[in-house]
Amino acid sequence: MEKSGQSLIRRLKIYQSERFPLVFLIPTTFSIILSTHAVLSFNGFDEAWWKYGLLAIAGISFLLHTRVIDELRDKEIDDIYHPNRPLQRGLISSKEILNLGYLNGGVFVTIHLLLDPLSGMLSAGLLVYSILARYEVGFIKRLKPSFWLYNVIMLFQMLLLQLIAYAAITKTLIWNSSIWWHAFGVFILSALIEAARKCLPPNEETAYLDSYSSRLGIHGSAFVTFLLGCLSFYCFFLIGNIYALWLAISLIPLFVCCIRFSAKPNKMGRNLIQLGAVMSYISLNLIVWLCL
Repeated sequence: MEKSGQSLIRRLKIYQSERFPLVFLIPTTFSIILSTHAVLSFNGFDEAWWKYGLLAIAGISFLLHTRVIDELRDKEIDDIYHPNRPLQRGLISSKEILNLGYLNGGVFVTIHLLLDPLSGMLSAGLLVYSILARYEVGFIKRLKPSFWLYNVIMLFQMLLLQLIAYAAITKTLIWNSSIWWHAFGVFILSALIEAARKCLPPNEETAYLDSYSSRLGIHGSAFVTFLLGCLSFYCFFLIGNIYALWLAISLIPLFVCCIRFSAKPNKMGRNLIQLGAVMSYISLNLIVWLCL
């Protein structure tokens, strides 16, 4: 067992570096906060920056909560197909990771309750949804055999997370079209990161076929990843007052890295397509922030 002789803090740090890379999550979350501030200010909702800082902490907390939920939900499958992951190799126990998930879920709900009672109630509902997803209750269990629909249902949490962030600032659920287009763009960007993460070279595929490349092939998965970037471009453009050329330039890193992965689907290509997705994710949000 790998955890022998190591403190919990040390083991959590290793777990974080492998399964929850803050080096990517912090800048992507920060870029979302900037674009959210811009689109809400554009619509007349001006609030202090410290509230957006709390939203960033809440967002990171919820993402870690969902990461833990995913680890526990897929444990039996990962035991077979991904034995080198931290939970599988004994770095951290199911009980320890479950406590971590509940702690971060509590931070998420508490912050939203402090910001606004409405968003607090909505965040509690989202937390319940994520826990139901953990145990695959009801219709979620029935959707499990459907790879694509199941993934969309899981990703739907990211759309709800963004809507709750708006509610925390605006204290209402009534928004105009520019805010909704921003929400859809953010949701699609979440799908973009997920797609890029599941573009794997042939030697890293498993018999479980849980990647986009195993379902669509190398070229197909690269194409879908870039298509998601284009859809987010379209949503952000419909916000208004944003230059299409600047948004298009933001897609260049993604385009180049998708071409590279498609031409040479190796470990370097896998890393590059993920990096390209992150760069375009950040760039698209920064363009919204700069233009509004």
